[in-house]
Amino acid sequence: MSQTVGIARFVRQPSDLGECRAGTDLIGRDEVQAFLGTVTDVDAAMAELAAAFESGDVFRAGMMAFVCGVLVERGGSVTVPVDAVMRVTERCLHLAKEFVAQGGVSAEDELFQVSPDLVRAHHTLPFVLLAAMTMLSRDEGARRRLRARSQVAPLAEELEDHYETLYYVREVLALLDGREILLLDPRGRRGFVLGLTGVQDRMYHFFALAQDALERHAGPGYLGAEPTDPASVRYARNQGLTPQEHQEAQELIDHQRIGFHYPGAGAKPALFFPGSAPFEAIPVVDGLPTLFLDEKSIHAQWSPTNMYPVLHEALESRVSLRELAPGEAEARLAVFAR
Repeated sequence: MSQTVGIARFVRQPSDLGECRAGTDLIGRDEVQAFLGTVTDVDAAMAELAAAFESGDVFRAGMMAFVCGVLVERGGSVTVPVDAVMRVTERCLHLAKEFVAQGGVSAEDELFQVSPDLVRAHHTLPFVLLAAMTMLSRDEGARRRLRARSQVAPLAEELEDHYETLYYVREVLALLDGREILLLDPRGRRGFVLGLTGVQDRMYHFFALAQDALERHAGPGYLGAEPTDPASVRYARNQGLTPQEHQEAQELIDHQRIGFHYPGAGAKPALFFPGSAPFEAIPVVDGLPTLFLDEKSIHAQWSPTNMYPVLHEALESRVSLRELAPGEAEARLAVFAR
């Protein structure tokens, strides 16, 4: 029998201050355990929980969002609850902002008497953020949709000092998803368009992924580059790293094997493009962020765990590579020759 009515009724009932302060004790309640005990289809269970969020008590809805995050970690489909969880996240962020503005933790008891939802949001937000991270790390589309909500990123930045997990949410929202960059090789008269997914907004991260993609596509020794380090590439991709690999990554030092340069006049590479720069600093030429490739001219190195730490175990970073047809590459290079 469907448990929708039972769990929905429970989520709608108002939480008191003691319940909010007890946090995850809520999941041990008979009503929640009875619901979880009937679960045979994880996706159906998450759909039932998500349907209860909209009209639910702020604290209880947030904790059920957290339960959805746990179920996703255990194999549930992220697409089922993700949009409902993002709405809960945004709602709690707005309420938490007001909670802080009205005195925050020091005024919690008084605030609960006059504006209980502010306090409820404060206590459930850390758990909602964990669910949000779980889902945003797995769902590029959800990241794009949440970025389009113009108030979310400023709220995350404003409240970061009060809720530690917001640092990770802010970093995930800053990921380069669906972006493209053109790499032109004036010596070899070649051009490559690289598509970015889940790449951190520090060019060192892109360099690590791009060098590997170029080596695999163009072959060993392209532009005189030495082979990439498999351990560094695996860390940059964050593909199923084991605990031992996480530990060993603390000692990794990667370095530039190909020269990434500002495009120059006469189709010649100009200055070295810094790896610490953001993506937005890349010059845009004819609608595409564009850098030139050449043999490396300086020895730039970096610590991967310092420059692009793993934000979530499920967040894989990758670049796709498409080589331009010779005529298209020549046309792109001709812009600089002129």
